[in-house]
Amino acid sequence: MSACVLCRVADPAPVVLLEPTPPANHLAATPEQARALPRYPLDLMRCNACGLVQLGDVVDRKELFSDYRYATGAVPALVRHFGQLADDVIERLGLPAGAKVTEIGSNDGTLLSFFARRGMKVLGVDPAVPLAAEAERRGVPTEVALFDDEVADGIVARQGHSDVVLAANVIAHVRDVDAVIRGIARLLGPTGTAVVEVAHVLPMAVDGVFEFIYHEHTAYYSLHVLRDAFARHGLDVVDVQQIDTQGGSLRVWARRDGQPDNAVTELLAVEREAGVEDGSFLDGFGDRVRRVADRLYDVVAGLRAQGKVIGGYGASARAVTLLGQSRIGPFLEWIVDDNPRKVGLFTPGDGIEVVDRGRLDERKADYVVVFAWNYAESVRRNASAFVAGGGHLILPFPDLVVD
Repeated sequence: MSACVLCRVADPAPVVLLEPTPPANHLAATPEQARALPRYPLDLMRCNACGLVQLGDVVDRKELFSDYRYATGAVPALVRHFGQLADDVIERLGLPAGAKVTEIGSNDGTLLSFFARRGMKVLGVDPAVPLAAEAERRGVPTEVALFDDEVADGIVARQGHSDVVLAANVIAHVRDVDAVIRGIARLLGPTGTAVVEVAHVLPMAVDGVFEFIYHEHTAYYSLHVLRDAFARHGLDVVDVQQIDTQGGSLRVWARRDGQPDNAVTELLAVEREAGVEDGSFLDGFGDRVRRVADRLYDVVAGLRAQGKVIGGYGASARAVTLLGQSRIGPFLEWIVDDNPRKVGLFTPGDGIEVVDRGRLDERKADYVVVFAWNYAESVRRNASAFVAGGGHLILPFPDLVVD
């Protein structure tokens, strides 16, 4: 990487160098195609100027997202989360019917559908053609585009400013972060509010939760970085909530001419004490990554050596990173997934078949590695028959546990 994706200062410094992997959502039609996919470096860097933690190599966004298969509506826990988010936004801001709500990275329209049901005028922006089509079928108008300031100008010209701009787990994906935040600022009306959710880099580094590092995630944010990035475009972070998604995330509220509340001040102090400002919170991150990956390998390889049949649960992007770093792919027979778009395909790199949950219910394995560990309670409910029949779940994070 020659420059930071946020501030454009040259030569971010290395943090941890992971094994190269294919794009994590590029499931293939055959195992041979899956294993032949190109692998790209997966090196984590930190900008010494603005503090943003980011990938050293950025894969072309169109290659990553034009046939993106991650569908929000296929994850019940995430649907519930977005329903609660919509309720929170509507209640806090007192949004009336007819309010204009725009979402960046709107996926299949799940989040916006909650606002549409309340009579609001919604618009999604997403580059994935199949997901945008699904959103349209659900009654959520969607513009197929990679959002930036020019796209924002076009929306304003056609339908005016937005009362709310949502960006849930999307600014981690973009290559030109400054252009996206500039676009959010242009899209908002004078009294509008941006609500942004993003994985929090502090617990990721402290707990060694490295499997959120994959090519779709260009950057990994602290509140310090977000506050400064929004301020450059006249937006003040006025509130922040710490939420459980993605192993620990931030929900940031920003608007013009606002004052930060106590939650913002307190979390900035926590980050400062942890070493976020000078980057020292990243010390030892690489060692933690290696320990987690090696321990998972030892457990799975040992079970396989005993003749145990091992499967996986959750053919997510995170699974590809964890497979690539732990090297357990050759030991897995299959991975179950609740998303029908993925069933019948093969995981990038290892070429593991993705099957529906019926395979789990048939008790075709002794152990299952839970890649969707951040939805552990939902997985346990779905796997109750498997466990009742004597099967065991392996949860890699936050501490490796064999149920």
